[in-house]
Amino acid sequence: MVKNQSIIEKLGFEATDKVVIFHIDDIGFSHASNVAAFECLDFGVASCGSIITPASWFLEVASIYKNNRKYDLGVHLTLTCEYDLYRWRALSSVDPKTGLMDSENSLWRTSEEAIANVTADAAEIELRSQIQLALDNGIDITHIDSHMGTLANPKFIESYFKLAQEFEIPGLFPRLTRKELIAMGLKDYINIYEKMLSIIKAEGFPLIDHMIIDTGGEQPDKIEYFCKRIAEIEPGLTHFLFHPAKMSSELSVITPESANWRNQDYEAFTNSRIRMYAEELDLKVIGYRELRNFLRGH
Repeated sequence: MVKNQSIIEKLGFEATDKVVIFHIDDIGFSHASNVAAFECLDFGVASCGSIITPASWFLEVASIYKNNRKYDLGVHLTLTCEYDLYRWRALSSVDPKTGLMDSENSLWRTSEEAIANVTADAAEIELRSQIQLALDNGIDITHIDSHMGTLANPKFIESYFKLAQEFEIPGLFPRLTRKELIAMGLKDYINIYEKMLSIIKAEGFPLIDHMIIDTGGEQPDKIEYFCKRIAEIEPGLTHFLFHPAKMSSELSVITPESANWRNQDYEAFTNSRIRMYAEELDLKVIGYRELRNFLRGH
């Protein structure tokens, strides 16, 4: 293997290739999201997704996976539950001293509240429990990522990486420049992030070159919208996420604000136009399983 090769070159691609992970977030949070997620995965543009294991419909995911282990699934690690009336709780503890729970004995609704209240030690124990629950239910997990981006905070990021090391799985670790960190409001943490990124790289964990993650929201034509976003993909490794869920009364009650656009995501990624457009652009679609297998092999 040539020194200083990019991750996509190490995987056998050319440096100029556009390699994409089409990733489904929030699997397991509802029956509607499960139906949509597996239809999208079966359709073939989406390549993988991550599961919220403390959520109510996790066991349905485990049951589907047991009947077809081809699916590339990770754990969508969470210290938050943002919904008004539909809540999930911590798996590891009900002790108020952990700071894991709000006044409704559920995980916090916002990242800011979780960061302010959850202790770093309690967070690590809880996140490990969420990974272990997936493993205990027979899911051969391929990666971890962070619900609502909470684990990107310096308070939790070391535990996030520690868990990736412990379970020998890649995390969603983006390659961020100083300019990008400042744009994300993380100016005060630049030194911490640069140190963490250097450690992650030195340990051989793959870094994501580009992220397209701001895909929520309704659009007049979401298929056209996604085609435009797909056209933005650059050479290197891109994490492209979306949140499909099939319209239902359940979905409308859980999340009235996002039900329509989640259904739009589902309809778009089961539409042949997007698949054909990805093929026209010669995108190289992979999942996190390829990254995990590379990591464990090297």
